[in-house]
Amino acid sequence: MKQYHTCIIIQAPVDNVWKSLINFKSYPEWNPIVGKLEGDMIEGNKITTFIIPLKKTFHPILISYKINKEIVWQGVQGAKKILAGKHYYKLVKLNERETKLYHGEFFTGLFSYFISKKMIKKMEDAFVSHNKILKKKNRK
Repeated sequence: MKQYHTCIIIQAPVDNVWKSLINFKSYPEWNPIVGKLEGDMIEGNKITTFIIPLKKTFHPILISYKINKEIVWQGVQGAKKILAGKHYYKLVKLNERETKLYHGEFFTGLFSYFISKKMIKKMEDAFVSHNKILKKKNRK
């Protein structure tokens, strides 16, 4: 399994950060990773994502959508035993004015072993950049 995780503290209430995350139409304006996210946000539904660093459209399944808490989707290439990626945003309310964002991805399956450290580092750097932009977007 390959994975990368990032986290950042955002000086904004959890509901403000959540509203930024679910404003999917604004993603092309600010999100350096997910250029498009479309579909009904109902667990079990197929959604459409365009992942900018990979320059590729995916049709993952929405695994979890819990208001003010998390968004998780899983994409599969071929079959889960071949390659699956689980992308997540998790929000934790620290207090009335601060939110901690956990943001990352897990890769499983046979081909996950062939994802290079360089690619993982590139994606992790993109996630860190995303988080900083989201933090700035939520500053008042």
